[in-house]
Amino acid sequence: MRKLFPRRNQHLPVTYRMTATILSLFAAAYLALSPLALNNKVLAAPQDGDAPAVPEAIIYDNGPLATGATSRSGVAAPAGTQWSEATNPLGNTQQANTTAGVSCSVTATVFRCADDFNVPVGQTWTINQVIVFAYQTGFAGATSPITAATLRIWNGRPGDAGSTIIFGDTTTNRLATSTDSGLWRIFNTVVGSGANPPTAAVTNRRVWQNNINVAPAAVLTAGNYWIDWNTAIGTAAHFAPSVTILNQRGVPGWNARQNTGAAWVNSVDIGQFPTGAPTPQSLPQDFPFKLDGSVAGAPNVTASRRVDFNGDNKSDLAVARATGAAAQTTWYIQNSGGTSTATNWGLGVGFSGGDVATPEDFDGDGKTDIAVWRSHPTAANFYILQSNGNTLRTEQFGKVGDDPTVIDDYDGDGKADVAVFRSTADPGDPCGGASVWYWRPSGTPATNFSYSCWGAAGDKAYPGDFDGDGRADPSVVRNSGGSGIVLQNRTTAGSRTVFFGNFTDRYLAGDYDADGRQDLASARVNGASLTMYFTNSGNGQTFIWDLGSGATDMNVPGDYDGDNKTDFAIWRSGAGADNGTFYIVNTFTSPVFFKFGSSSANLAAPDYPVAAYQAH
Repeated sequence: MRKLFPRRNQHLPVTYRMTATILSLFAAAYLALSPLALNNKVLAAPQDGDAPAVPEAIIYDNGPLATGATSRSGVAAPAGTQWSEATNPLGNTQQANTTAGVSCSVTATVFRCADDFNVPVGQTWTINQVIVFAYQTGFAGATSPITAATLRIWNGRPGDAGSTIIFGDTTTNRLATSTDSGLWRIFNTVVGSGANPPTAAVTNRRVWQNNINVAPAAVLTAGNYWIDWNTAIGTAAHFAPSVTILNQRGVPGWNARQNTGAAWVNSVDIGQFPTGAPTPQSLPQDFPFKLDGSVAGAPNVTASRRVDFNGDNKSDLAVARATGAAAQTTWYIQNSGGTSTATNWGLGVGFSGGDVATPEDFDGDGKTDIAVWRSHPTAANFYILQSNGNTLRTEQFGKVGDDPTVIDDYDGDGKADVAVFRSTADPGDPCGGASVWYWRPSGTPATNFSYSCWGAAGDKAYPGDFDGDGRADPSVVRNSGGSGIVLQNRTTAGSRTVFFGNFTDRYLAGDYDADGRQDLASARVNGASLTMYFTNSGNGQTFIWDLGSGATDMNVPGDYDGDNKTDFAIWRSGAGADNGTFYIVNTFTSPVFFKFGSSSANLAAPDYPVAAYQAH
């Protein structure tokens, strides 16, 4: 089996890149800070106060904790409860997470923990409570021993210059309730051997749910925010478990922090492994927490959710199949409920000289429409099968050589506009030799076209709503000695220039942090691996993630689990036994793979995964 799932996840500021070696050394130093810093499995050395607020609704959940009623080793949890087991990657018994919990507690050292969330553009959140989780190893009582909790909310990451506290302090006891979560925290029960054996499933770490009051309520407009907290059992050590997802040691974007009493440091897991096995990568972690409150306003149409043909707010599996550039194309679609359809539409999608797949929601009904763009020497046309009424719509737009994959909503009316990008201007174009973006605004039917002069010959298009105003922004990537420079013409926030990636990267559309803005993201062929990069537009942090093979795999970003965050995903081409398979790294659920479609040659038709139009 080829490498299907991530080998590396690194969390670093945008100003520098942290190598895997540095991250591993950092993790080792971090673990040495204090025996209370982590509830960590000890490995042998490798061979070589306020009144309770009235709950309203959970408006945000940072990730799961339960892993099921049966441990990996087959031990059943007590009736009515579940395990929360430090997990190992799907099909991999050579590595697992080794940390059961991190100290966020008041001991001889006062520890604190922190994690972040985004309020999307267009919304205002009112927060009444923050809910966190903790356990005390060996505590056998039926009621919680936790008696106090403090909380702060930050605008900006704790420990960073310029970050400010907008709510709370480190002294006021804001604990409302501490109740049994119905979970038992355990180490991984199957990975290990020799001096590093697996750990038996035992019921000595009952997890408590701790509701912390936010009074007066915090009212937050769009932005990136952090909570930091600690809990107290006198001065007895206890621990906060990490987000736990079956078959995943971590996911892109995790970035939790711990204050060790002296400084804020990243929370990482160095991994459990059998004696003699390769040392695992150290992976950043996240904490499970929930926000209770209310939401006002509605975000713009999310940039995370495309290729959703049935309107259930989840991206669907879709491939277009043809036998040649002039042959009939059939669109095979399987939605998240498992229903499959087949629709003949277009000619030669996926082949050089064939139609270009341009699926978007052109009629504004919340469903992606099957669509293609076809160019001829004298004209070019969009052929759109509108899901609202199942009607044909034809739009003559563009010419040979244009890039039609820039289709998006440029006028902010909630409908995709037909659009093309012309990198090398014609003599009759209006931009004096600059690249031209043309679109036909669906909100003003009397307007034949609008345009923006943005880019230069040789630039490649990379559109998206980078400022969150509901309108797509013309944006290009320019080659600067092999590096990529992204130049954005944002409709509300103004122009912006940022170095990101290599020019030969595949630049990916999507909102990976659910803040209502497209993030910078790319995929790069690194030897045998395909490496994903994205910068969180909410906090400016960059993450790196390996997924798949550059020789065979095509990027198919989408929100496959419906959580408003774009998921990294690939579709495998080639002649291998797993050709035609979607591999998806969901945000909060186990990574999944689906056999849908077929292939016989690397990165070539007959099947073409239509979500790949978002890779520029």
